Amino acid sequence: MKIGFVGTGHMGGSIALALHNSGHELLLHNRTEAKAQALCGRLGACAKVATLGEAVDCDYVFVGVKPKDVEGLLQDPAWATCPGVIVSMVAGLPIAKLQGYLPAKPLIRILPNTPVAVGQGLTLAVYGEGVSEAKRAEFAALYVPTGKLAIVKEDELDSASVLTGSAPAYLDYFVDALIQAGVALGLDPAAAKEYVLGMCQGTIALCLASQQSPLELGKAVCSPGGSTIEGVEQLLQGGLYDMVRKAAFATDRKNRNMLE
Repeated sequence: MKIGFVGTGHMGGSIALALHNSGHELLLHNRTEAKAQALCGRLGACAKVATLGEAVDCDYVFVGVKPKDVEGLLQDPAWATCPGVIVSMVAGLPIAKLQGYLPAKPLIRILPNTPVAVGQGLTLAVYGEGVSEAKRAEFAALYVPTGKLAIVKEDELDSASVLTGSAPAYLDYFVDALIQAGVALGLDPAAAKEYVLGMCQGTIALCLASQQSPLELGKAVCSPGGSTIEGVEQLLQGGLYDMVRKAAFATDRKNRNMLE
């Protein structure tokens, strides 16, 4: 198959990286051609820089541009002859509005996260009415190298993406804070990073394998009068749960007003 990418930024590039060994031809178009060329260099022989017309003349076309740029982009006459399924990654753009730009085209709306680049992503997806069952199955098979695909109701998409699309950044900041704390305690920065990332990997694996909730697992580490509970109490006193809730609600509000 031919897979087009219109917009080769962080998310488009991450999906292209996940698909580059899948045997498909990847056509990359970006307003700044140098960005498409740089990604093409990372992908190798399966990819080439393309014009907009070439990128939309594909079996699937991933659209990953900023919300403020989408209206001008989708008014280009090239879209009228697009033969395939259009996969929108544009935040805040519902299928109904997308259909207004692209009438009679089969549409899928997805919100991926950055781990798709290493095949460990979790992508939320909504299928438009024009996507047949056969095409839904084909897309799900195409998308396997990126990680997991979760089909959701569109009215749940914005809130769910707080936990899947934005929260990786929350976690990245927490991981960095732990590394910096380790350095402040006198550890070598590279060693601190190795310890923290190894700890995260093992802790997530335990959460996935255990019948206990993450909170129960955390409490099990906190022996009364021990050192761990001393640190946990500092996090709780500092308002950990309230900070996370505020971050989630702030992200959700922005998700729902992205095009305003």
